[in-house]
Amino acid sequence: MKFFKILLFCLLTFEDCIGISLIRDAEIESVLTDMVKPIFKVAGLQEKSAKIFVVNSDEVNAFTIGNGYIFVNSGLLLKFKDPIQIIAVLSHETAHIAAGHINRLMAGILNRQQNTTGAMLAGLLATILTGSEKAMAASLGYLMADERFFLRYSRGEEAAADALGASYVEKLGYDPKHMISVFQAFQDDNILNGGEYIPEYVKSHPDANSRIIALKNRSCKFEKKINENAIRNLTKKYSRILRKLKAFLKDQNLPEDPYSQAIYFHRCGKISKAITLMKRLSEQNPSDIFYKETLAHLLYESGNLSESIKIYKQIYNQDLNNLIKKDYAEVLVEANRDLETAIRILEDAKYKLYFDSDIFRLLAKAYGKKNKIGISNFMLAQENLIIGNFSVAERLLDICISQLDKEKENSYIEKAKYLKELIKRNQR
Repeated sequence: MKFFKILLFCLLTFEDCIGISLIRDAEIESVLTDMVKPIFKVAGLQEKSAKIFVVNSDEVNAFTIGNGYIFVNSGLLLKFKDPIQIIAVLSHETAHIAAGHINRLMAGILNRQQNTTGAMLAGLLATILTGSEKAMAASLGYLMADERFFLRYSRGEEAAADALGASYVEKLGYDPKHMISVFQAFQDDNILNGGEYIPEYVKSHPDANSRIIALKNRSCKFEKKINENAIRNLTKKYSRILRKLKAFLKDQNLPEDPYSQAIYFHRCGKISKAITLMKRLSEQNPSDIFYKETLAHLLYESGNLSESIKIYKQIYNQDLNNLIKKDYAEVLVEANRDLETAIRILEDAKYKLYFDSDIFRLLAKAYGKKNKIGISNFMLAQENLIIGNFSVAERLLDICISQLDKEKENSYIEKAKYLKELIKRNQR
């Protein structure tokens, strides 16, 4: 209860004004997750706990908040063209998790709960415990804005994470020199720790040069295990998401490859050109799920819901990213087709994508079209609760309680009453 109240407080206060922006793309997240899972395995962590997200920020940075969550800024991805360098960065962040550094930070967070900043930091702990991605974005936005408190490791912990991360790189069969090259790039661009002009004794991190020397001096047990074909395949996948990311984010001339061109045309509002390119790519590469997913999304945006649904059906039974499943459900809801399937997908996704308000909005639409008005208003109440509209949520909960069938929908009545009580307690 305590953590839920703090979580709601963070959502209400910070999401709209400071919340960080996450770039949610099924292909990008899939490639990065495939890169980090082997690191978790050699670190003794559960591979399935790996959750990686891209933050829409030009800053060259990555960070973890524990519980398998790693955040990578788009600026860092665009900075490094070699995927092994990204693996080195991810290994460093994984080391912070495996070495228990996050636990120390969380203990410090709890000790600060007597003041406002402490409450905000405790909100971060709440998001970890609840698994809320959207709430996490809100809390992290505030914390990132306050550099005095945000995830400050001791110099000893940073050095330990460097060494441990390098050992993970070695165990995976890559040359640990890739980690050194990352710090050299930071040093060259004067971006590590806010600039190397800051005296070392006032930093929480050792400077880049010290970290490079320490890595060079450590004993190396590197034995190459990765074959060239595997590296080429990884590089190909990583290069593709980089081109995709650049086409989506950056002002540039027309990219050279058709996939990036389609993303570029989409960003410029030239949907028909983007669709033409994606149709050709999908025909030439029928087994590429992400080509089909992109085409289905473009067709949906162009208003061609029937064709979009056909493509989503082709790939739905495969082991898909939950983002793709959610998009498929959205098309079904908007087309008023197979609402039972849409509801089943969304009800499942809300426990995997967590506090994503769009899911509750779509569920409200779907239940409304099924003429289940009480449940529809319950979903709208949850959407407003998540985005911090407490007064609207409370009114909707009152409405849905009066509309729900006491015999057939009593479980929703009990949930609605419980949420009302939480709102009242939060307002005290």
